[in-house]
Amino acid sequence: MTSKSRQAVSTASARTRFIAYAVLSSVISSVATLFKVQGVRSVPPLLAAAVGVLFGGLLALLILTISRRLPTWNKVWEVRVPLLKLTACRAVFSNLIFTLGLAYTSGIEAVFLTKMEPYLVIFWCWLLDRQRPSADHLVLLLLHVAGAVLLSLGDTGIERGILWFGDLLIVSAVVTAALSYRFAPQVTKVLTPFQTAALAETFGGVVSLPLALLVCPLHFGAEQQIGWLYVGAHAILFYTVAIVLLYASLGGIESWLSSALRATGPLFAAPVAFLFFGESLTTLQLIGACIVLVTSALISKDKRSTKPATTHAR
Repeated sequence: MTSKSRQAVSTASARTRFIAYAVLSSVISSVATLFKVQGVRSVPPLLAAAVGVLFGGLLALLILTISRRLPTWNKVWEVRVPLLKLTACRAVFSNLIFTLGLAYTSGIEAVFLTKMEPYLVIFWCWLLDRQRPSADHLVLLLLHVAGAVLLSLGDTGIERGILWFGDLLIVSAVVTAALSYRFAPQVTKVLTPFQTAALAETFGGVVSLPLALLVCPLHFGAEQQIGWLYVGAHAILFYTVAIVLLYASLGGIESWLSSALRATGPLFAAPVAFLFFGESLTTLQLIGACIVLVTSALISKDKRSTKPATTHAR
């Protein structure tokens, strides 16, 4: 095997590893979302969001301290601007809005609705970089939105209106989370993915907890104990595992591909939601969920042969 051939094999192997990071991140984060939904059934959602992200950040910092891998102040200062933007987008605004939305919808719906993310990454590139999507991408987007609408359909009446409100909040949170893909690669060029997650989450918790306490008093009574356990389980799975894998994937593959691969998460989360939490989709919603997954897969396949839309952020 020639040197060039070995290099090509090595590059392909490394890319496969980063793709695996993105897939694992999606699977773990989707399952973690189901735990968070159970948590907000007895814990105020704003407090669940703030305490959860702060707990995750502090736990990650503790691990970094024990392993003596804390970042130096010079490195943190070097990426202060994109780090603050990343914190605001994902650890503060998206986290608070998303958790509030979970209180008004089902976990399985939320898991599928978050898979609009790859199209929203393209939307931000269109809006901020004037990189207009192709006609094929727009068609896929329309089909994807149609699937999301079907996914949100169900019972009528007041209950349905409440669920629609929750779904709208989930989509709004995903819009903000999609913007974070512009900033994460800038941070992980200097800091490790684990350091990035630890700092962003800790900063996010420090900012959002006082805001949450202004609205909701903090309680740890008997009724809230099981809820806090679910919130803690989500924090460990999402903030110290899933989000680290997400940031790690951005170090080796394009932002749009990492986002598109997150469509794999519901395939694992849906059986978990049904078996452990009794959640399921109606036939109409199942059709919508399939459309969401298929269009996400198609945008991933279609973009493989084109220039990455977000390489500027790396």
